[in-house]
Amino acid sequence: MTSGRGPRRTVGAGDRETAAQRPAVFIVFGHQRTGTTLLVSRLDSHPEIRCHEEVLLPWVVNSSPLMRDWLEARRRPQWLRVVPRIRASFLAWLVKDASLHGKFAAVGFKVTYNQISLWPKLAYLVPPLSFLLPDPALRNWLRSNRALVIHVLRRNHLRILVSHELAARSGRFHSRNPAVKDEKIWISLRTLKLRLERIALAESVARKVVSGLPSIEIYYEDYTSGGARADDVRLCNALGVDFPVSGLSSPLQKLSTSSMRDNVANYDEVARHLTGTRFECFLE
Repeated sequence: MTSGRGPRRTVGAGDRETAAQRPAVFIVFGHQRTGTTLLVSRLDSHPEIRCHEEVLLPWVVNSSPLMRDWLEARRRPQWLRVVPRIRASFLAWLVKDASLHGKFAAVGFKVTYNQISLWPKLAYLVPPLSFLLPDPALRNWLRSNRALVIHVLRRNHLRILVSHELAARSGRFHSRNPAVKDEKIWISLRTLKLRLERIALAESVARKVVSGLPSIEIYYEDYTSGGARADDVRLCNALGVDFPVSGLSSPLQKLSTSSMRDNVANYDEVARHLTGTRFECFLE
């Protein structure tokens, strides 16, 4: 696990206003279904941290602000989303707006692996394109602001696939309600190894893309099994804010607490398919 520590901001009486205008910048970075949204919600529960969802998404989601809305408010066409200078202007506004209105000491947002590419949908299918066709505006902005990369990972890649299939089946990708019970999904053997390869490749490419930036890696398995408080303290220290006495919290709950054997209808076939391969370590 690698870690980077941003400069801790000491705010004196005479420079509170100046410091408020220069909050620490960070991104929550990771593959889909690795716990990024959980971490976003916990960080956002801190009174001095403002953590947004996926602000660069071109479609409407239950999140605000979005670059889409920012362009609409300025009566600018949506195709400007791909112009590096415009994207950089939006990100600068995002940080300034949060610091001026909320007096936040740290401001960040979520970025999935494929969103660091100029072609997000294609990069999701072909991960190396994130490295070959990166979004120069985002990378340059992150580097110029010395943004902290909070890289969220999940050791069990098969669990990522199962989580995705369960969410797609139920239509709920994030839930504030109790976990779904006895949900069953079917995993296609024909594309299983390819999908697992793609996740591993995407993770490798992502590390190269953010190399050189200060970073902290958070593992989903550790975070959700008793290690959240220690990781939260580490993140608060890196962002230059005090850890709250009451800790960080989130209204989100896991969509499933069952084992993969309980969730995957053809688990025995999946196990036989992966036994003897390098993916065998993901089996229960």
